[in-house]
Formats: sequence, structure tokens, C-alpha cells
Amino acid sequence: MHIESDILHCLARANIAFDPARIQWESRKGRTVATLDNDRVAWFPEHSEGRADIEKDRRILRLIEKYCTYRAPRVLYEDATGWDVRAIVPGFAAPDFLDLVRTDPHAAQLMGAALGRILAEQHSRIPVSELEHWLTRTPPWPLPSALEKLPKVVDDASLLMRIDSALEHWKAMHVSDPVLIHCDLGPWNIAVSPVTGEVHGVFDYGDAAFGDRHQDFKYMQFQRPSEQTLLEAAIQSYEAESRVTLDRERIRFFNAIEAIAFLGFRHGHPPHESWCGRTLAEDIEWTNAALADAGF
Repeated sequence: MHIESDILHCLARANIAFDPARIQWESRKGRTVATLDNDRVAWFPEHSEGRADIEKDRRILRLIEKYCTYRAPRVLYEDATGWDVRAIVPGFAAPDFLDLVRTDPHAAQLMGAALGRILAEQHSRIPVSELEHWLTRTPPWPLPSALEKLPKVVDDASLLMRIDSALEHWKAMHVSDPVLIHCDLGPWNIAVSPVTGEVHGVFDYGDAAFGDRHQDFKYMQFQRPSEQTLLEAAIQSYEAESRVTLDRERIRFFNAIEAIAFLGFRHGHPPHESWCGRTLAEDIEWTNAALADAGF
């Protein structure tokens, strides 16, 4: 199914209008995404696991469309063989604005407030009955294989002991009020205006789970006091919209778990390589700081 000629045949057979010369192809985790014109993408499974992932993502997107007002990809066509066509959220992924929101309090305030409102809807408007019997309660990250390789990445015994302590705490955590969580709400999955940085919407629910709402704030936590505007704005707007009080310590803890996960995930990459945006020294710096912020 991932062969380009097969995909073109499927699109034509379904009467999906497209310009073959403008299609762009990319394979992602057992799925082939074909970028079409007119702000559309088509997702094709490469195997059974890829098909299950597409179906899960599609089901979540339909729930968001039914119950929420913020913009997420919208399913335009679903084929019986497992592939579909979706309208994307217009704009560009937000990584280019990451430095801006860390240094510009006004930009951080606007983006944080918008994300808080989006998450308030995502967490509160979709009924539990629509989620609890099929959506996994276990986020796919951190990867167990990455955690096992941590001793091969760092040889700091003190740091490894702190990591072990944090991971034991993480394994024992209980979620009393699970909600739909994105699980990977970093700037790479937020669509913004290329000019103003205004948040247009959120995409890529492939890692979504039925879990702890604090997970969706973990990438807004930075270590410097001067960089907290984004998170504080998100928390304030979230609490105002949802009437739910967030636990900042829990957010800091999940940020520490992410730092640990990325540290293990870089196994096999040289220290100087910028893997997932950081060198080994930068990954260790993040992990140390995040663990300290979380009380470990």
C-alpha cells in the first residue's frame, strides 16, 4: 500500500482530486503520508499496526470535531481499506517560535493562553464514556528500551540513582480522573501563524491516551524562572475555562520523566550529535535541572 503508484490508484478510484506533480511522500511509523494540495493529506497504512494507528487517530479526531471548537485535522474521506484523507490545520509547526516564547513575555502569554483554552476543551468536553473502553491508559513514551539503555548513555552513578528514584515514583503514580491527553504536545505539533505566531490549532494525536491531564503541560515547563510565562499563561487560562486546579509539581515531574526518556533515547548517538535537538551534555543538563525542579 505504501507504493506510490498504488496510492495514486487509490486516490483516483475514490475520486479524490489531486495534482500528481505536487504530491509529497513520507513514511512515518508504519504509515505513508501523502501531502496533497488544498491543505489536505492522505494517510495510508503500510501494515496492520499502521492501520490500527490510523484508525485510532481518526477516531480521536472525530471526537474532537464532535465535542470541541478548536482546530484539529478533520477527516474528509475514509476508505474501507483503512486509508483516509484529512484537512490539515493551516499554518506552520511551532518550533521556530520556541525561542521567541522563551524570550518574549508577550508572545509567550498569547501562546500559553491559547494552549490552555485548547487543552481545557480537549480534557473536559469529550465524555469519559467515549474514551474509557478502547483508548489506552499507558502513554507510549518513555520507551522501555530507552530506559534500559540509560547506564550505557551516562556513567554518573549519582544521576542514575536519582533517575531510578524518579522512575520508581512514576511507576507508582495513580490517575484518579483520566482524560483525553495528547501526550506529545510540543511545539512540533502546534500549528501557528508564520507571521504572528498565533496558535491555529493542534495536530498528531498518534500518541494520545486516556490519562493524566498534567502530561499535556510537560513541554511548557522550562528550567529558568524567566522562561515560565508560557506555562503560567496556559495554567491560568486552563483553570479559568475548565474550573480544574492543576498541580505544578506534577507538571514538573512529568517534564523530568521526559528528560530521562530523551536521555535514554539517544543511545547509539555520539555525544556531540544534536539528537532530538540536543547534544549529550545538553540532555544531561536538562535531566539534572528537571530532576532538581521535581525534588529528586
